[in-house]
Amino acid sequence: MKNDFEEKMADIMIGEAVTALLNEDAAISWAALTDRLRSAIENTTDEDRVRAGLRAIEEVRREMQIRAGEKAGVASLTEQKLH
Repeated sequence: MKNDFEEKMADIMIGEAVTALLNEDAAISWAALTDRLRSAIENTTDEDRVRAGLRAIEEVRREMQIRAGEKAGVASLTEQKLH
């Protein structure tokens, strides 16, 4: 049950971070998103939000690694000779 709560809270925090960046007319990037999430957990004393924020940062990092792997795979495919 607690994991469901943390997962939902992590999703909410990611949404809040993206919304804040959009409201500031800032560029949305993986780095900007993780920085915003890090800032959010540094400025709270709510343990649930801190745990959810850390989970959100981990989710963003995991997604970054997946995307980087996909790009590397595409790059290696384009470098391969067809015959």
